[in-house]
Amino acid sequence: MDAMKTALIFGASGGIGQAFTRYCQKNYDSIIVCSRDIEHLQICDKKFAANAICYEVDPTKEEQLAQLSEQLSQGNYKLSLIVNACGLLHQEGGPFPEKKIEDFDAEQFKKIIEANTIVTPLIAKHFLPLLEKGAKGLGTTGIFASLSARVGSISDNYLGGWYSYRASKAALNQIIKTLAIESSRRFKHCAILALHPGTTDTKLSKPFQENVPKGKLFSPDYSVSKMMKIIKNADLEDNGKFFAWDGQVIEW
Repeated sequence: MDAMKTALIFGASGGIGQAFTRYCQKNYDSIIVCSRDIEHLQICDKKFAANAICYEVDPTKEEQLAQLSEQLSQGNYKLSLIVNACGLLHQEGGPFPEKKIEDFDAEQFKKIIEANTIVTPLIAKHFLPLLEKGAKGLGTTGIFASLSARVGSISDNYLGGWYSYRASKAALNQIIKTLAIESSRRFKHCAILALHPGTTDTKLSKPFQENVPKGKLFSPDYSVSKMMKIIKNADLEDNGKFFAWDGQVIEW
C-alpha cells in the first residue's frame, strides 16, 4: 500500500472512474471520489472501503471546485495523484460522432468541446497547489493524469471522421502540454500526463464495440491496471507526455 498517500478522482461514477476508485482503494491510504451524479455516488459508496470519501461535484462549475479545494486544504490529506476521468463522446439520444462533414452539428460540437476541455484546467487551477504540497511533503512525484484519446493526436489521424471528439481531445492535449510547461516552473514536484485508456467496455463505447478487433476491447479494470502502471513508474522526466495504455508514447 502507498501509505499516507491520497488519490483524488473526478468522474468517479463512470466506468473508468469506478475502476480507478477500485484500484486506489486497495493501494492508497485514502481516496477522494467526485461525481456530479449523487445517485451514482450513493450506489458507489456501498462498494467503497472505509478509506473513501465521496463528494457530489460538477467539475464544470468552478465555485464547486473552489469550495472542495478549500475544504481539502483544511484536512490532513497528502495528495499524490489526481485523475480526471471525465469525458463525453456523444450525448445519450443525441447525434453520433460524425462520419462525414454533413453530420457536423454546431451545438453538439460546443457541448463536446466544453465537456472534454474545460474540466482539466479548472481542476488544475484549484488542486495543483495541493498536489504540489502533498508530493513535496511525501518526497515523491505528484501525478496529474487526464484521460485523453489517441484520436486526439493530429499526427496519428489517418481515418478522419469524428470531428467534434477529435477536436476536443486535440484541444485537451494542448492544454495538458501547456500545463506541463507551467508546472515545470511552478509545481516542480508534479508531472502532468495525458493517458489513452484504449477501447474500454464502458457506456461511452457501447455503440462502437462491433468494429473493435478481438482482444482489443478492454475491461475498465484491465485498462486502469495498465494506466496505473504508467502512473506508478512516471517521474518528472515524463511531465507533458501522452501515453497509451501499453506505455507507448503517442505523438501529439
